[in-house]
Amino acid sequence: MAPRVTMVGVDVTDDQVRVWWNRRKWTRYIAMYVSIIASAVFYFRGKPPVWEAVVVMAAALVLTVLGMRTTFETPILLLRKLPFWPSYVLLLVLCAGLPVFAGMEWASSSIWASAATGWIGGRWMFARLVMVSAVLAGIAAIQGMQWVLVAWLVLVGLMVGFFSSQARQQFELFTELRDSRRERARLAVAEERDRIARDLHDLVGHSLSVIAVKTELARRLVAIDTAKAEQELADIDTVVRRALAEVRQAVTNYRQPTLAGELASARRAAASAGIDCRVESPESWSLPAPVDGALAWTVREGVTNVLRHSQATRCTITLSIEDVCAVVEIVDDGVGPGEDSRGNGLVGLAERAQALGGTMDSGPREDRGFYIRVRVPA
Repeated sequence: MAPRVTMVGVDVTDDQVRVWWNRRKWTRYIAMYVSIIASAVFYFRGKPPVWEAVVVMAAALVLTVLGMRTTFETPILLLRKLPFWPSYVLLLVLCAGLPVFAGMEWASSSIWASAATGWIGGRWMFARLVMVSAVLAGIAAIQGMQWVLVAWLVLVGLMVGFFSSQARQQFELFTELRDSRRERARLAVAEERDRIARDLHDLVGHSLSVIAVKTELARRLVAIDTAKAEQELADIDTVVRRALAEVRQAVTNYRQPTLAGELASARRAAASAGIDCRVESPESWSLPAPVDGALAWTVREGVTNVLRHSQATRCTITLSIEDVCAVVEIVDDGVGPGEDSRGNGLVGLAERAQALGGTMDSGPREDRGFYIRVRVPA
């Protein structure tokens, strides 16, 4: 599963962030491609010589590739290993050279230079952006472009540069958040691994040490004092049972059941016992972990009672999630649990519900069967 991050109350994954970023990047590229295509259309209306058209279009193609390489640092074909700064310098040369060589139809290609300059960012980004815009504006003025168009060209170049600078800051922020989230996840896994190791050492280490000592002692006493050897073996049995109970308790705490998993398991278990089990629940839900766990334990205990004690033929599990609470109800058509089997399980469910500020009700139905209903704040 991909890692997730909460942004302004919206839970998103790294894959979604990557998709958003790629959409923004390629939207910018498409706008630049449109400007190049428009320049080419106006250029060919002048019916240039074939050799000149070949040179100009080759230069425009290289300019486009260099623009993608220097804007958002997209790895392209053979230029993926080309250093950034040589690519940037060559891009500036082509952006200035095309209008001089082929006419002002190619003046709009200057947006590639502005975008790359903004992407570089840094302390002197504004000065570099003004310098690039001034050079291109000077070339446009020398070539006889109207001053209104020159001003528009400068304005567009400055805007594209600032937008690219903001995009670079967002890209660095996304990268930093992704790396930080992955590092926190790695540390959390390591911390949990250490905690489990400590708990298992505390639970099992002492018991195994005692068992090893008493086993060695019992081996020596077998031929000397049978009664003492049997006493040591009885102590070993006690230690083993206590250690087994402690390990089971630890595993129970680590393996919190999920409501969705218990609903699916209940349906399969009932079917294997020949009980028609129906589950009525929303298509999807999102509950806090303690609430989800309490309802999962309810389903597990309720279905266990149905299988073991009820002698039922039908069972219905209903999950309803309201505005302020979540309710699970298990109803069967059996005889219900006996008085000797209504102890720890139902008491444990009531305690879990009360710990979350909820309630648990259970008892025989008026017509036939038994019900368990747990309601907890959602």
